[in-house]
Amino acid sequence: MISVESALELIDGAIEPLPSITRPILDSVGYLLSEDIRADVNSPPHDKSVMDGFAVRSADVAAGTKRLEVIETIIAGGWPERELRPGQAARIMTGAPIPAGSDAVVMVELTQVESTDAGDFVSLNVDSLEPEKHLLRTGVNFAKNQTVFSKGHQIRPSDIGLLAEVGAAKVPTGSKPTVAVLPTGNELVDCNQVPQRGQIRNSNGPMLIAMARSLGLEVTELGVGRDDSEQLRSLIETGLESDVLLLSGGVSAGTMDLVPGVLAELGVEQVFHKVKVKPGKPIWFGVANRGGKQTCVFGLPGNPVSSLVGFQLFVRTAIKKLMGGPANLSKSLVGELANDQQTRGDRPTYWPGQWVEDDTSVRKLKPLLWRGSSDLLALGSADGLIFFPADCHNNEAGKPIRFYPFA
Repeated sequence: MISVESALELIDGAIEPLPSITRPILDSVGYLLSEDIRADVNSPPHDKSVMDGFAVRSADVAAGTKRLEVIETIIAGGWPERELRPGQAARIMTGAPIPAGSDAVVMVELTQVESTDAGDFVSLNVDSLEPEKHLLRTGVNFAKNQTVFSKGHQIRPSDIGLLAEVGAAKVPTGSKPTVAVLPTGNELVDCNQVPQRGQIRNSNGPMLIAMARSLGLEVTELGVGRDDSEQLRSLIETGLESDVLLLSGGVSAGTMDLVPGVLAELGVEQVFHKVKVKPGKPIWFGVANRGGKQTCVFGLPGNPVSSLVGFQLFVRTAIKKLMGGPANLSKSLVGELANDQQTRGDRPTYWPGQWVEDDTSVRKLKPLLWRGSSDLLALGSADGLIFFPADCHNNEAGKPIRFYPFA
């Protein structure tokens, strides 16, 4: 058995990222950047007002001059034609460029305009005015050639505005892998059937399909593989056409655990089998290279919570690497344990849990009642997985603890 950390290192070393591709900006959401994105402009591109009002010289206000001649109007998209002299102001709109000579903006609500035969004049209803009030200088948000997103960043809808501002109409991204899912076992029946004696409903297949689709991946459903080498071989052959093949069941050491042997016959090279983790110890990982195509193969345990933990820890990691990101665990959060919790065994444990709040609004982590790797009921209430280290079995309430959320 190897550690979780060793398994992640082996996944990282075994997988080559899929080819990168340039995508239109609106098609890039959910992908990982294959290159840094640098700004091709300053933001803002010029000194600008952040209010509707009047561009003025703060020195005039400091000298007691509050009635100023209005020499021009500057709108967003326009450009100042004149430099402000002492005793002058310019009417200005939000986003419009600041005229030379001015160093502050007085919001329109604090002004009063008077039209005379000699022109327009504005009176400022302010006692003092600090330089730089209500304006932004060129490049204060970001500068030309500054990196605004780094390679490996996963693009979110909220990132599209910034990509557009820096001119990234075409975005260099990794590719999303295709996934095939094959649950195995003679005992499995479809979820729309009533199980007969010795049968159970196939829960792993739908769960793994849903988890892959939640990552925006295209998924092929291969049906159910029976405990028959010939049928498994045929279905696995089809699955190897995808970038990732997920099998569940048949990877332990029992008489009917046929998956590792069939994979070996098909030329899938084993990278590791069995990881020091609870639940999910029997997990199998290997790589097939056929005709220049790489397929990552995971044999996940048949118990559904074990299968879920294997997906969260290892399959997601492999998918990130294929997409061009780092092969490491998803970011964890830290909270306080809500109550005492006992764990057993010599393996680190990932326990279904949920966030709770006490009367001081401190966010705490509550381990749920969980009867082991076949108990899906706990997952229905869980927000994620609480991590309990292998070397600490008596975990007291209030202890800082790591948490891996499902979403």
